[in-house]
Amino acid sequence: MKAWVNIYPSRPFGMFTFALNYHFNQLDVYYYHFVNLIIHLINACLVWWLTLLIFSSPALKDNPINRQKKVIALFTALLFVSHPLATQSVTYIWQRLASMVAMFYLFSLIFYIKARLSNKGNISKTLLFSFSLISAVLAMLTKENAFTLPFAIMLFELFFLRTKKFSLNFRDYRVILLLAAFLGVMLIIPFKYSFSVFKTIPPRLGHAYAITPVNYLFSQFSIIVKYIQLLFFPIDQNLDYDIPISNTFFELKTILCFLFILSLIILAMFLFNKHRVISFGIFWFFLTSLIESSIIPLDDLVCEHRTYIPSFGFFLILTSGIYLLFWNKYKYLALSIFVLIIGLNSYLTYERNKIWNDFISLWNDNIAKTPNLPRVLLNRGVAFRRLGQWEKAIDDYSNVISINPKLEEGYNDRGFAYVHLGKYDKAIGDFTKIIEIDPRSIIAYSNRGAAFFNLGQWDKAVADFSKAIVLDPKYASAYNNRGAAFCNLGQWDKAIADYSKVIEIDPNNAKAYSNREFAYKKLLSKN
Repeated sequence: MKAWVNIYPSRPFGMFTFALNYHFNQLDVYYYHFVNLIIHLINACLVWWLTLLIFSSPALKDNPINRQKKVIALFTALLFVSHPLATQSVTYIWQRLASMVAMFYLFSLIFYIKARLSNKGNISKTLLFSFSLISAVLAMLTKENAFTLPFAIMLFELFFLRTKKFSLNFRDYRVILLLAAFLGVMLIIPFKYSFSVFKTIPPRLGHAYAITPVNYLFSQFSIIVKYIQLLFFPIDQNLDYDIPISNTFFELKTILCFLFILSLIILAMFLFNKHRVISFGIFWFFLTSLIESSIIPLDDLVCEHRTYIPSFGFFLILTSGIYLLFWNKYKYLALSIFVLIIGLNSYLTYERNKIWNDFISLWNDNIAKTPNLPRVLLNRGVAFRRLGQWEKAIDDYSNVISINPKLEEGYNDRGFAYVHLGKYDKAIGDFTKIIEIDPRSIIAYSNRGAAFFNLGQWDKAVADFSKAIVLDPKYASAYNNRGAAFCNLGQWDKAIADYSKVIEIDPNNAKAYSNREFAYKKLLSKN
């Protein structure tokens, strides 16, 4: 389990749940999906509970909308649980982290609100505040976007718990708790995460451009608008979107999206007194999007799972808006609208999950929508390779290369496919191309050496394995392969030296001991 947790040291609790799954179920994905689904259903219940608490708060207890709080809470939860945009957070096993952080995030906020609204004794309040703190810590140990939680609590205080004019009373334990939480986050972030989180991400497989804090921020203006569009109209969903990066603020699309977002924030300010729930929903959406849609550059500009926590604000706005517009005069029309939206969302979710049924259907759908994304073609190639459909895989890798002739992964994967098909000359051509692009590519030298080995060109194989060893003196596989090449050349002493090096690097490598024993016997018989 320790190995699993260490994969993402900043997310130990989330990784621990995967370790538990593996411990009890190995690679049976049914149980991984089962856990993800249970988390999503729990979150729907928490959305229902939190919505009830919002309408039970001091700021809304005398509001006429409070009379229908159970209906609004129910439909908010049903909209949340049925929306197809949540598919990636639930069906994609790895994105359990997105739904799990939401679970602890909501638990923490609910326990805090329950403590604040409780009329029971200090022991009960202390327990509730303790549960809130424990949930907050678990959220922060699951995924980094939990660090907005103290600000979400402040938002809730401002909107629903404080009915008097805002003031800071440092004798009030609630103020002390909030300040402690705020300062705790401010201290934890630089301690746990250095300023390297703002470092520019160089071009790589997912993007052919560098991602800086500035162009990432500018790009997020249009991406946030895309998220809002997907919440309203969940059509043309994708795992890997092809959205161009915005390098300057003065691109027309960037300016228009920024003005749209700014207008929503201004609207939220104006609605604070008259329609506080709608105002809160807008601020919630932007606050909970802040970690992943601001100036901290991430490899992927857009991901559907990033809407999981923010979507609560959207559904709260939608249910409250439909209620305010229709409920008093057109109750059955309002109910019909809710049923229609939830039914349509459920159907779209069912259809979206069919696309996620297997790798081929998922990547076929993605390629149909974004045919020029190298990563998507490469992933379908990998899926074909796993099915043993090597020619189809080669076609996809060739398309990757035609789109981006400098993408090493395309040449490497195609070369690997050629090796499997025994087309070693073509494989050597692909690995050579990688070396031309990156003369320090260890894997390219090693793979080309293996291709030369299969052609019986032992000297060339030794030269490539030797180059890989120069680039990485602890590359055990290169020593082992070079040892095999030396054996074929009859250079038993050099083979023994290489197998001994493998054993030095990996003392548990049984094959290296066996190979070295064979080389010793050959050397002795020669002498």
